[in-house]
Amino acid sequence: MELKQRVLTSGQNVREEIHITSDAGVSSILLTVEPLRDSSGTIIGVTGTAIDMTERKQLEQEVSAQASELEALFEAITDGIFVYDAAGQLRRMNAAARTLLSRYIPPDDFSISARARAERYGPRSPDGRPLAPEQVPVARMLRGEEFTGARTMDVVIRTFGGDDLWLNMSGTPLRDAEGRITGAIAIARDVSERRQLEQRTHLALEALLKMAKVMVQGSDADALLGIEAGGSTREVMQRLADLAREVLGCWRLSFSRIEPETEVLRPLAVVGLSREQEQRWWQEQEQQPGRLSDGPDPSLVERLRADEILEVDLTLPPYADLPNPYGISQMLVAPLILGTHLLGFLSLDYGGLAHDYTEEEIALVRAVARLATLVMERDRLFTETTFAQANALAAAEARHRMDTFLGIASHELKTPLTTIKGNLQLARRRIAAALREVASENERLQRQLEDVQKMLDRAERQVGIQNRLVSDLVDISRIQADKLELRLETIDLATIVREIVEDQRFAAPERLIVFDTSVLAARVSADAERIGQVVNNYLSNALKYSPADYPVAVRLDVQGELARVAVRDEGPGLSTKQQARIWERFYRVPEIQVQSGSGVGLGLGLHISRAIIEQHGGQVGVQSTPGQGSTFWFTLPLWRNESTQSNL
Repeated sequence: MELKQRVLTSGQNVREEIHITSDAGVSSILLTVEPLRDSSGTIIGVTGTAIDMTERKQLEQEVSAQASELEALFEAITDGIFVYDAAGQLRRMNAAARTLLSRYIPPDDFSISARARAERYGPRSPDGRPLAPEQVPVARMLRGEEFTGARTMDVVIRTFGGDDLWLNMSGTPLRDAEGRITGAIAIARDVSERRQLEQRTHLALEALLKMAKVMVQGSDADALLGIEAGGSTREVMQRLADLAREVLGCWRLSFSRIEPETEVLRPLAVVGLSREQEQRWWQEQEQQPGRLSDGPDPSLVERLRADEILEVDLTLPPYADLPNPYGISQMLVAPLILGTHLLGFLSLDYGGLAHDYTEEEIALVRAVARLATLVMERDRLFTETTFAQANALAAAEARHRMDTFLGIASHELKTPLTTIKGNLQLARRRIAAALREVASENERLQRQLEDVQKMLDRAERQVGIQNRLVSDLVDISRIQADKLELRLETIDLATIVREIVEDQRFAAPERLIVFDTSVLAARVSADAERIGQVVNNYLSNALKYSPADYPVAVRLDVQGELARVAVRDEGPGLSTKQQARIWERFYRVPEIQVQSGSGVGLGLGLHISRAIIEQHGGQVGVQSTPGQGSTFWFTLPLWRNESTQSNL
């Protein structure tokens, strides 16, 4: 009645939304009341319509809730997100982006030219060159380029505090239904900490190169490389090739030397081939030695002499028509230069996979090539001179510097790894929380978050592997410095062994691990964590070097006043010579390949295990026959010589 009276009084249309409560809930009704006039225009009544807006209101509320959730997720992402229109104007950004921009505020210094100001404060490439406006990632996105996957781009900007901020840029153009570019979305990730870690790695590498120079002057390179004293050049280079391949992460790597007078190529080492391929490679190289000038492109020789690293594409002429038995696509060749003399070269590849060699990879290859050159020259000098007291002093100094380097490098690497692992775990938890909050209708965002979560899982596993390697380096440096501390207490060895077996069963559920013992308890005075480390090393090696479908057996016995733990595998077995060297640090049997699990390792596990057991007053050993598996064992004295009860 009120609406009717208002229309009759004002003569105007009235529209009003009312809410009606019933047993079914609250309904929203939109009422429209209009005056009804006769032919003369006199109001003679009113007419009205009612529209039920309940469903529309609910839909609006749901859309608003989803928009709020997406806005919260947009703001919570830790990478900076920038949204631009087609003209390159910044239209929107999240909290992380605002934080980045707050650090990048060039001073209002108008005493210099606009060009100088742009060069000083504008974005730069990683090598320090200013980026022209058309080279900036956003400008390239607006021209249709996508920066995803391996095509992301690093840029450097200078903060108002004068620091360099490294940003990894990814993003893509935005298009309408007809495919026209309407803008771009750019994602900036602060990778400054990663770059600082890379710089520390380069410093560590420089320290390693300085030690190599000491080797050339007469230090004990054989011991440093983990080979027998007086080993041949081939043995030295083979071990160096193993280490170089681990550092560079390539598929295959080889060293060749050049005879100075005839320029005939002689093989020194190769890694990354199967046993059959390696035998064929050595036969080909030794039976049909080539000459440096025999290649299809003579200009490459001069480039090698000029100390240039070459990227050779074997899929293009003049190499495409040459035999390629190993299916190599791109090869990197680095010269081994000493002064003005080309002593040989290093070559590496990634098989048939296309691989873009980054500036960091090429710098690392050059460093490895220089180290190899120094080792080769050291070997030549040592064959031409006699060993004297000065050499012994130099060897002691080199070992001391190596141990110092391992100690410093290990601790320096441990700290960032711990930070990285913590950040990865935090990121995984945040992604998991975001997945729970994202509406099920937004399948695309869910898939993107799930992909990010998988990448974080893989990264965390790799950090775990690196953390284990660094822990081995820390232990070896403590052992060499005689600072390996033990926290002795009375423990039950049977409990320790049983727990390690259960942990390995959980980590490798597809493997059969049998634990057998005839004792209820075996009490020893020991550091429980260190003894567990030894059992874990033994068991990990047994799983790694034996077929996945063969069992691994662990046994605990008491023999008089000693407790004995043995781990038996069905792997390839060891020769007498290999058994004698298996406990040396950095030694890995070259003839034995990993058969299951990860092949990552430094050849330190057994050396560390022996040091731990001997410091407990025990002994280690191995029983093995080639082709019949191996049994690694250790003993510990029982606590106060007390006997243990048999498990009847």
